[in-house]
Amino acid sequence: MAENAPSSSSATEEEKPQGPNVDQKPSVLVLGMAGSGKTTFVQRLTAFLHARKTPPYVINLDPAVSKVPYPVNVDIRDTVKYKEVMKEFGMGPNGAIMTCLNLMCTRFDKVIELINKRSSDFSVSLLDTPGQIEAFTWSASGSIITDSLASSHPTVSLHLHLRRLFSIVELFEK
Repeated sequence: MAENAPSSSSATEEEKPQGPNVDQKPSVLVLGMAGSGKTTFVQRLTAFLHARKTPPYVINLDPAVSKVPYPVNVDIRDTVKYKEVMKEFGMGPNGAIMTCLNLMCTRFDKVIELINKRSSDFSVSLLDTPGQIEAFTWSASGSIITDSLASSHPTVSLHLHLRRLFSIVELFEK
């Protein structure tokens, strides 16, 4: 070992990675296959938190959903129109969903700004995602959205599986 090598403690002090702002409220990114119960989970958790006077900040990232059964603060459908994307680009449903998410991620910094601006009004931010799980596991837009959240807020990704949903939902029915 060389005598002049810098100590490991001084090197790590200068190179500490920037992390999320732990003073911000946490974000929960709800992921899962189509039909796994993501929207049902968000709806039940939203109702549970409202009943306890600790409302969440809710974001819908599913451009193809026809009806959202919970109050939303930010809705991708207000920014991009799924059916218009399908028609304009001659895409099928999955391609249009991916394109809508790609378009939304170009403006996701605005979503982060809204979360930050309203953070004193909510307990947690909940993000409901489309059933095309590949949008968040294999695509650039999913990585951009996930990384943007995780670099600015304490973030948890919650992966739902249909067989486990019912035991989770039962927690919120009591």
